Amino acid sequence: MSTQGSPSSAPGNTITGADAPPGLGDSHAQLVRERLLRRMFVMGPPTVLTALAAAIAMAGVFFWMTRGLGALMWGFVICALLGLRLVFMRWNARLYPEPEFTLRQPDGAWRFMCPLGAYMSMWTLAPWALMPPGTESPMRILILLLGMFAVLMGSVPVIATWRAMVPVVTIPLTLGVVTRFAWMGGTDGWFTCVVGLLFGGSMARYALSQHQLIRRSLSDQIDKELLSEQLLRQSFELQRLNRERSRFFASASHDLRQPVHALALFSRSLERDLADHPLAPVAGRVVQATDAVSGLLNAMLDISKIDAGTVVPQPMEIAVDPLFLRLSQLFEPRAQQAGLSLRFHTGPEWLKTDADLLLRVLTNFVDNALKYTRRGGILVSARPRGDRLRLAVWDTGLGIAPEHLPHVFDEFYQVDNPQRDVARGLGIGLAIVKRLVDLLGGEVGVRSRQDHGSVFWVDLPRQPPAPAAPALAPTATPAPAAIDTTELPLVPPRVLLLDDEQPVGEAVRMWLAPYCERIEITTRLSDACAQVRATPEDFDAFIVDFRLADPQDGIQATAELRQLAGRRVPTILVTGDTDPERVRAAYASDLVVMFKPVQPEVLLRTLHQIIRSEEREPALSPRRRQPP
Repeated sequence: MSTQGSPSSAPGNTITGADAPPGLGDSHAQLVRERLLRRMFVMGPPTVLTALAAAIAMAGVFFWMTRGLGALMWGFVICALLGLRLVFMRWNARLYPEPEFTLRQPDGAWRFMCPLGAYMSMWTLAPWALMPPGTESPMRILILLLGMFAVLMGSVPVIATWRAMVPVVTIPLTLGVVTRFAWMGGTDGWFTCVVGLLFGGSMARYALSQHQLIRRSLSDQIDKELLSEQLLRQSFELQRLNRERSRFFASASHDLRQPVHALALFSRSLERDLADHPLAPVAGRVVQATDAVSGLLNAMLDISKIDAGTVVPQPMEIAVDPLFLRLSQLFEPRAQQAGLSLRFHTGPEWLKTDADLLLRVLTNFVDNALKYTRRGGILVSARPRGDRLRLAVWDTGLGIAPEHLPHVFDEFYQVDNPQRDVARGLGIGLAIVKRLVDLLGGEVGVRSRQDHGSVFWVDLPRQPPAPAAPALAPTATPAPAAIDTTELPLVPPRVLLLDDEQPVGEAVRMWLAPYCERIEITTRLSDACAQVRATPEDFDAFIVDFRLADPQDGIQATAELRQLAGRRVPTILVTGDTDPERVRAAYASDLVVMFKPVQPEVLLRTLHQIIRSEEREPALSPRRRQPP
């Protein structure tokens, strides 16, 4: 006898425990059996009430017609047996309560079959008790047959759920009719006997066929649930693997950015110090190689920024003409050098979008077109398509094979770089484009024919022409240039650097030393705190790494250093993290955030800017050093 400790399934269609897929729980056939068993018990109580009404009606009619006590006794006993069936069903409901056993139950068929067998045995006696020998009449025979056959037909939906119920129900009913009318004999008796036999057999066969249909339906349902469960587990596994990949990628990216960050600072310092030396070209080549690696790492960082939600579009009304003019300024010299034509086609079209992000999308398209076009040229067009404007870049280049087209916007997917030549990029430019277009609320697409060329496009909502003057075209990110002395602080600053990587500290010192009065390099927060505690007003700026060897991160370390200094010392938070959570945390800190590898000129320019901003606001700093 099973108890509540037996395996169970969760409510609804979720399969757990014993309903788990093969290899993790019961067999498929067992699952079908348990669901059939549960269905049998669920359908039981309503049929008991119907059977009670039928029994009372039969007993009452035949007592009225025969005035025999047999009908009353039969009715009393069958009602008692129906009550016993209800008791056993309630017992089963306590052992396997809903919703714990909504779909299935592991055991307990005997609690249904035993009282059912006793109840059906009384239907075997029904023809004898209701119509004793010698009381036959055509009307009574007809009423008896109709009542017995109605009970049998009404039982088919219930007995079809459990195969063993078919003989338990059909045999007693058929046996009662056959024996009673065989005993009666004569033409009417034997005819009725044959009719009862045929009807009982046909009902049994019909119930068995319905049982097979129910089993097949349940089997298909379980197959679908098992498949859904398997797909769900695989989805969870893929999500887990993706999270692990992201963590590994973020960690590896951070660890890689540290030496590249130091290398960028060392190489730029070397190029500056060897400006008039014969080895200056070699130093320049080192800087170029370092910048290339930095560009690749920054491209990976761009995806993390977008995923972190720190790239927020700033929509404004812009005309397409100035946008195309900017593209022409950026790429016309390169196209002429390659012997390619670069043409633009547009009308007086307007958009309401982020001009800088859209320029970045189109810049990627044009840059790729120039890379893969050997002859002919590139056309940049803007054509209305209903309420949307399609900005497209057409080329007569190499084209893309059909099997590659569905994947061109995937991360790290490159069509023509099986050797993964880093000099040709990482294959994430179009992945960034896809994310940027999603941010802009547009749609991106591509069409291509191999050896004939390609067209990449972005569809954006059109904007009615504005009466005001056209918005200025977006500007491209300027390349690192010579240091602008007008941005220098009034006096050389004193800087405290907190970075747990000693080589990074030395690289920063080497690069910034000519422009600063003093640079203190620390690798632990306790050392940095000691420096500030000794001279709270002695530092003009902090440069703090996000990840430290201490329990605190760079944001917490900055707060502690500022508290010791007694003022909001201008701070640059430098990080090599690409994990979206850390990127969000960095931007939420209200500190100036820079990502490794930092361009040395940009680091110096940013340092001077935050110090000059602090010098322009006396309330932020109680100390003012006069220029010499």
